[in-house]
Amino acid sequence: MKSINYFLCLTFIFTGSFMFAQQKEQKITFSGNVGLFFDTYNYSEENYPTFRPKYPENELRLNANATIQIGEYLSIPFGLSISNQKTLYNLPSLPEENLIDFIQNPKNDISINPEYKWLKGYLGSQTPNYSLLTTGDTPLFGIGIDINPGKLIFSTSYGLSQRAIESDAMFNIVGAYKQKILATRIGYGKIDGPKVTLNFVKVKDDINSVTNAPLYDDPIEGISISPLIEFNISEKLLFKTETAASIFTSNLNNTFTINDATIESLSDFITINASSKADISHVSSIDWTSKKFTIGGEVKYIGPGFVPVGYRNVEKDILDYKLRSSFKLFKDKTSINGMFGIRTNNVKNTNLQSTKRIISNVNVFSQISDAFAINANYSNFGFNNNEINNLIRVEMINNSFSLSPSYNFKTKTINHQVNVNGSLNLFDQYDAVSSAFVATKSKTVSLNYNLMFKEMPLNINFISLFFNNEMPSSTIKMSNYGTTFSYKFFDKKLSPSLGFNLANITRDNFTTDHRFSMRVKAKYKITKKLLFNLSYNLNNYKYGSSKPNAITNEHRMQFALLQNF
Repeated sequence: MKSINYFLCLTFIFTGSFMFAQQKEQKITFSGNVGLFFDTYNYSEENYPTFRPKYPENELRLNANATIQIGEYLSIPFGLSISNQKTLYNLPSLPEENLIDFIQNPKNDISINPEYKWLKGYLGSQTPNYSLLTTGDTPLFGIGIDINPGKLIFSTSYGLSQRAIESDAMFNIVGAYKQKILATRIGYGKIDGPKVTLNFVKVKDDINSVTNAPLYDDPIEGISISPLIEFNISEKLLFKTETAASIFTSNLNNTFTINDATIESLSDFITINASSKADISHVSSIDWTSKKFTIGGEVKYIGPGFVPVGYRNVEKDILDYKLRSSFKLFKDKTSINGMFGIRTNNVKNTNLQSTKRIISNVNVFSQISDAFAINANYSNFGFNNNEINNLIRVEMINNSFSLSPSYNFKTKTINHQVNVNGSLNLFDQYDAVSSAFVATKSKTVSLNYNLMFKEMPLNINFISLFFNNEMPSSTIKMSNYGTTFSYKFFDKKLSPSLGFNLANITRDNFTTDHRFSMRVKAKYKITKKLLFNLSYNLNNYKYGSSKPNAITNEHRMQFALLQNF
């Protein structure tokens, strides 16, 4: 792994030097923003000694998102977010006071991604996304590169996906092994278009990275490999297919080995023992797309022992069928989107019972007139294991409805915006004890009314929300009311606002909790590109009989200096 790391570092440095040398005499521009933020927080409590503060007492942050453009082709986007806060975990050893340790600290997020024509590099925080069955949602801190000259595709990334954390049962810290990921692909086509690629991802925990073994967590190692094919059958018809195989060892500490010549031949690539599993998976989809109408479908199979090691979680031993479509009507003023799917579990009979789920969703948006629009949504989720024995019967049905009309109108001096939302969520679950369905019902209604004055820079906003959640064992009711006033002074350079909010929350048979909050904000344009922000938040919470005579007061002040380029 070290040789791979050194190779990637040298490749990154070489390509960066090459790109700079090619453009050193070209025009250099700088765009983006840099912000310095300071937050202070304190609280007081009465009769609530276990209250936990929501924010750190003092936090200083530096954020930057900018791009250096050198000539026509070379751009260097970079992101920076660093903080003075300590980590919330016990590390195996105190980090040394050097630049590398500071950059790798989990409290910070730093990335530099230079790009020159068909070559792009990654240094720092990144999330490789190759395919559905290899890697796509696991962030890592390291180095990487994408090369796409003509039709050649080559990508590789290597870095730290999990920092070592010492376990601590007293503070309920589970702990974790240090984990690294290597991802690479090679193929033909375009990275963001039709292509044929071979993807390879490897993940491995370092069993020597912690002093105390993490609680409920064994060290793992795994590889996933897949060919991916994506091409246009016609101008509007896109087809994708991927078949993947994986070998996954769920416990590197397992001492039981397997005597097999084939397995021994793989020992240079991955550790294999009695906890190892190998399996395959497949996904294919086809989509026809036009300006007015789209339709597509997907079939997916995940074997019971398959693990796409570049994803944090995946449901195994499933077979999915999905059908999706969308179309526009009435001169594109109405759009309808829908999806229907069936998922079957326990395809290989690895469990005692099989399960089936039905998922559907329909969304309709219509701009009925210039002033009036309406959005409606329905979704359904069903789950059952086809069992009549009440002791092992599992069956649940979830239905969600929402309706959101909006209306805009104008008078001589004011522009009015009115938005209403109503939603209903029904969740029914079979209860083996009562041999009947137990229902949970949640209802929400909200209103947002905004007034924008034409002859003065004054905005007034009113909000209200009513929420009722009825569960088998408890009930929660909440009403929320708020208003905000904002104005602009000094040729609109100074923009202060004042907001108030009152919430009443009732749980079961307890008396009502009351929460009052106030927020004061001010934005001042020092120059066209330099902005100063100030805000103050007050939260006063008076509890009902759930916490007798308990009161909390929270104060939070925030300062920000933002520079745009």
